Order: sequence, then C-alpha cells, then structure tokens
Amino acid sequence: MNLCLVKIFTDGNGIAYGVTRLVRPRGTHKATIVWLHDIGENGDDSARFVRELNLPNVQIREHIKWICPTAPRRPVSRLGGAVTTAWCDVTQVSENMEDDLASINTTCVLVTNLLGGEPAHVMKGVGGIGLGAAQGLYFASGYVAGGMGDMGLNAVVGINGWLPAWTNFLYHIDSLTVSGTLAASLPILLTNENSTVPFQFGWLSEQSLSRAGIPVTFRPNDGRDPTAIGNWLKTYLQL
Repeated sequence: MNLCLVKIFTDGNGIAYGVTRLVRPRGTHKATIVWLHDIGENGDDSARFVRELNLPNVQIREHIKWICPTAPRRPVSRLGGAVTTAWCDVTQVSENMEDDLASINTTCVLVTNLLGGEPAHVMKGVGGIGLGAAQGLYFASGYVAGGMGDMGLNAVVGINGWLPAWTNFLYHIDSLTVSGTLAASLPILLTNENSTVPFQFGWLSEQSLSRAGIPVTFRPNDGRDPTAIGNWLKTYLQL
C-alpha cells in the first residue's frame, strides 16, 4: 500500500521538497530504507523501482518499508541550467567535479529526519540511483565520521553512484575522526555503469569508503538488477 504525504521539508534557501511516497511491507516491519531518486525523477519513480525489487524477493516485500521523498526543483548545471528535480546542483560527473555541499548537507538533514521517526528496533538504510546514490554514499561517509547522529544505520545501496567530497572524507580518515566501529558495521553495495559514472571515479569512491573500514561490495558494469540487489539486502539486513 502506498501513502502520499504532503510537502514536509524546506531547505535552507526556502526550496520545498516534493511529495513523499511510502511503500509499506505486507508483513512484519523489520527494516526501513529511504530511497533517493535520480535527476529529473520523483518519489513515484522511486516507488515503482522498489516495487520491482519487491516482486522477485518475498522477504523484501514482506519486511521492508520504503520511504521515497521527492527532491526540490532547481537549476542543474549539468543540464545547462534547466530546472528539474535534483537533490543538489551537479556538474559533469568526475573525480574533480565541484560539489554543491550546502544542498547535499541539507538533504542529509531530510534523510536523518525521515529515519529518525522510525521505530528503534527496525534496521535502517539509505539507497538511491545516480544522484540519489551519490547523496546516499555521502550520507554514509558523514555517518561514520560522526556527523549524522547515532541512528544505527545498517546498510547503504548506491546504484550507479559516486562519493561526493571524497577528498574531504579521506581527510577525515587521515585525521582519525572516522569511527572504525561504525564503519565496520555499515555494509555498502555500490554498482557502476560507465555511461553514468566513469569507472575510475566509481573505483575511487569504492576505495575511499573501503579505506575507512567500510565493507563495500563493488560491482562495476552492473546496473540495477532487482534480484541481485534484493539478495544483497536480504543478507545484510538479516531478513
């Protein structure tokens, strides 16, 4: 069953986030995942995607609650300034790209608020596709560096994603401000398609996360196979 929520959050510039969709578990609620869409999509697109994950995976369908927010509309540099839904502004994806950290950090507050309202006993995760995956990976890096609170994050999925501000994260690692305990307990699935993210940057993102002690499953040239993603979630969310 899907439940439509009204706009619930506004970023620091007064830009409103769109409607959030919920995809509820059919059985006992054991895990909650906030799923973040790619550029130009919305919570409805996320809900359709997670239902594709549900179809071949009984445990996913029965036990995971999905929260699918919609990003604000904003000009996107990568699209020549065209206005569309995006978690942040983004340029051409590369290891030297400039990151819109103000908007990325604001979206992290949104994710924290969404997960913070969930029962303490359920497993919690963040996932996404493209820019949504990048946002989720950044959230993971902030979590193990102690910047997202102690919510008990249990899994992160990044489909065709990359790690924004990866050099900043390496600085945190070298400065010993990353929690080895949190890192070791946060498995990440990262897939990569060269058409979306250059392989070198996908690999660099994986290496940066692994260097912190995070157990990363890296699948280059592997996109969004629902069975493979579902099997990974079942394993690491202990469903």
